[in-house]
Amino acid sequence: MRTTEDDRLTDDPYKQKSQAAYNRYAPQYDTGVSGRHARWLHAPVLAALEELDFASVLDVGCGTGVLLEKIIAVRPATAAHGIDLSPGMLAVARERLGESADVRVADAEALPLADDAVDAVVCVDSFHHYPLPGVALIEMRRVLRAGGALVLGEWRVPAPIRRLMNAVIGRMPDGDVRIYSRTEIVGLALAAGFDVVHWSKSGRRGQLLVCRRPAG
Repeated sequence: MRTTEDDRLTDDPYKQKSQAAYNRYAPQYDTGVSGRHARWLHAPVLAALEELDFASVLDVGCGTGVLLEKIIAVRPATAAHGIDLSPGMLAVARERLGESADVRVADAEALPLADDAVDAVVCVDSFHHYPLPGVALIEMRRVLRAGGALVLGEWRVPAPIRRLMNAVIGRMPDGDVRIYSRTEIVGLALAAGFDVVHWSKSGRRGQLLVCRRPAG
């Protein structure tokens, strides 16, 4: 059984590529092209969070911790957690966040939090890397308290280009799995047991999905 942080979570070929790519990108992710789309999504995600009442948050695919840093700046009493597949990205996050957030190397398909642990989950520019997106969404629902919210920001690509991208994306080096349409991403959320609150375009290349875990 693997025990070191750097060696875990590497059996799946997509995850192997994602981990290696983002370890490589980590030093320049916050300013370089590799992190640009995620940075574009931060503003709409933060705007969606302003509408929510929460005291704890998990960032799934937290990368270098920039979004968590922005959340904590606005709500300093928030109990903040983050997970990412890349130890290199989390090294930057830990330096940035210090003791203000608990960040761990972990897999979105097996979140290291208890049931009903947080009020809100955010996932920005990470979902298209998940080989089992339905499992990841079920995990996000599991760790949310009843009535808690998921805010998911992702790529949005026109249908003809998206079909072409999805035909070749699995052979690319960054571990991307699939770019989702509105219908696909909403359908996955519904199948995982979420109530979909809102879907919207975010700029020319983004989509924003807000869901809640049913309160019942």
